[in-house]
Amino acid sequence: MTNFKKNLDHYMNRKGIKMYSHLLVAIAHELGIKGQEAYEFATREKANFSKMLKGQRSLKYEFIIPLERIFGVSLARLLDEEAYKLPVEPNDVPYIKGFRYYAYKDDPTLYNEEFKEFLGFDGQSSITKQDEFGKTFLDYVVEYKSVNGVRFLHDTYHLKLKFYFNQFSIKPKGIVWTNSNNMIEFARLVASMSDAELFNDIYDTYHMFASNGFYLSDMVYSQPDFLELILDNEHLYKTIFEIKKYDYELENIENRKLQKGAFTFNSINPIINGCLNHALNNLKKYKSQAVDILKFGILHNEKIKNSLNPQKEMYHSYKTNELGGIYDNENNIVDVAIFVKKQDINDVDIKVLVEKLPKIGNLY
Repeated sequence: MTNFKKNLDHYMNRKGIKMYSHLLVAIAHELGIKGQEAYEFATREKANFSKMLKGQRSLKYEFIIPLERIFGVSLARLLDEEAYKLPVEPNDVPYIKGFRYYAYKDDPTLYNEEFKEFLGFDGQSSITKQDEFGKTFLDYVVEYKSVNGVRFLHDTYHLKLKFYFNQFSIKPKGIVWTNSNNMIEFARLVASMSDAELFNDIYDTYHMFASNGFYLSDMVYSQPDFLELILDNEHLYKTIFEIKKYDYELENIENRKLQKGAFTFNSINPIINGCLNHALNNLKKYKSQAVDILKFGILHNEKIKNSLNPQKEMYHSYKTNELGGIYDNENNIVDVAIFVKKQDINDVDIKVLVEKLPKIGNLY
């Protein structure tokens, strides 16, 4: 079992699992144990698991499938001393061709000549499937940092996050997803490609703004890690200030209701207020970004106010939403205004800027 611990440590490091207790929680989730009970399971099994790692106790049978699913490898590979070592030459990879093979090779030619034709049993593209370990192609793209795979998915299948927190739409029709623990890692991988246009096309923050007017609480756009990814990345950060012309294609139900196929609006990136309010809650790290956005907002909000009908604005005829969206009385999107949710601001510089920020409608 000493080989088991060595190999397990390798795969934990690759998956970003830092502690055995975290792995036990993941095992609990695979066994269908959720919430606080998963943490109680980890505490209860911790001592026994330690003995398994030391070879003092056999690996529990019920742990085998969860471990295989978590790491995407068979138990035999976990137990084999040399199994985790990938071949030096990609051509020597012994895997049967599947998601893992193509993600590991990350070869544009293979993607275009073979992978596109790789079909599931029901004749639908395998890109929408899971393998025997419950992993999707996106999961392996994250594991092997397959940047060519990201570009292939975007260019060939028009990969785009629209609704649920880990589900991407693809064309002509379908959904591909990552396991939830890979969602932020996939965003980091896309951001690492230093292509803001690609990132913003995949992470289309305008779509849910146009369709719903809010981001779901478990949506990646609401997650602190995602907001920090934007605040920390110079190329992505610049784009949140840009006014973009956005063409929103209506879904069938919306189409029938509004009797039109699409509408167009111009606005700054609707995620900007999420970035601002996260920065305000973390001023030690993001004060300069908070100052940037507030200074921008003072000028931007003033322009919006000047473009509105003063009489309508006075009587709050312009509707607003939680993302800062401004709508006229015909429910057309006017723009996105900057606003501050946080009330207890103690920083003097920030308070001065917040007080100068023009207020629009019922955003405040």
